[in-house]
Amino acid sequence: MEAPIVIELLDRFGKVRERHKLSRFPIRIGRAYNNDIILDDNYVSPVHIEILLDGDGHVLVTDLQSENGLFSLHPLRQHEVLTAEENQRIRIGHTDIRIRSENFAVRETYIDHGKPSILHFLLTNWLMLPFILLLTAGVTLGYYFLRTTEEVTSNLLLNEIFPIFIFILIWALGWSVASKLTTHKFYFSYHAMLISLIVCAFYLIEPAYEFVEFNFPVNELSLNLSVISDIVFVTLLFYGHLRQSSNLTRKRTRKVALTASLIIVGLINVTAYLNEPEFENNPSYSKYLKPPSFYLREPSSIGDFFAATNHLADFDIEHNEQDKAIP
Repeated sequence: MEAPIVIELLDRFGKVRERHKLSRFPIRIGRAYNNDIILDDNYVSPVHIEILLDGDGHVLVTDLQSENGLFSLHPLRQHEVLTAEENQRIRIGHTDIRIRSENFAVRETYIDHGKPSILHFLLTNWLMLPFILLLTAGVTLGYYFLRTTEEVTSNLLLNEIFPIFIFILIWALGWSVASKLTTHKFYFSYHAMLISLIVCAFYLIEPAYEFVEFNFPVNELSLNLSVISDIVFVTLLFYGHLRQSSNLTRKRTRKVALTASLIIVGLINVTAYLNEPEFENNPSYSKYLKPPSFYLREPSSIGDFFAATNHLADFDIEHNEQDKAIP
């Protein structure tokens, strides 16, 4: 028995539609029902090509006087008889055919990112998405409420968090489309919850760093800690997205995520450093101290102010100084 070969029928994107393992030759391929492989392609002749092995084991593809011919790809060339090599790709009609031996090395096994687990169930369950988004909104509102030194209004807070939620939705949609193209799964809820949780972690950790710097006066301690946490958060973010949107191994995914994190955080910090003015009139403070009692107090009118200071009009400063001078 001759060595088997595998005939792969490809679609226009190069993906395999069918595989046929054959060990008896010659093999005929065409549109007629008496062929070994029957193609549903109106541009293929009833009996289009014949495949056989010569005495040295080479695969010979012969055009059986078809109407549209036999072509090899890369480079594109028409043949009457073609000696096909390993992984050779040919075209008849509108059908691409690839010839491989049975010993062709396959790719490494893809990691299944959809293995059942409680965490995976929660992150892929769209019912959890509203709760995660509400949590993100609460954390974000609290962060801006603590940092603002202006009068807090609903419009002020909404203007602060609205761009963040737009970014979360666009970011999650982009990764969901990437997941659909690579793994054929959309997973919008997963990507939206992942970026939302990272945003929550960022807004929770920043005030903690400022509190540490306030109690331990080390120069630029908060800034250095923020850079480290930014690298960690961005790495986790890209790792989570890539695990769901690609077929990379865990080791390669970690490398790609860390590299992307270092590049992005590095560019952001370098850009911020270069845009800092060399001299500025207004001093910048890394911490915001807001007296709660003063901040929560209702503002008073000018009339109330003068009414509260009427008794000062009867105060005689010269007479008061003389009284202090008498022993």
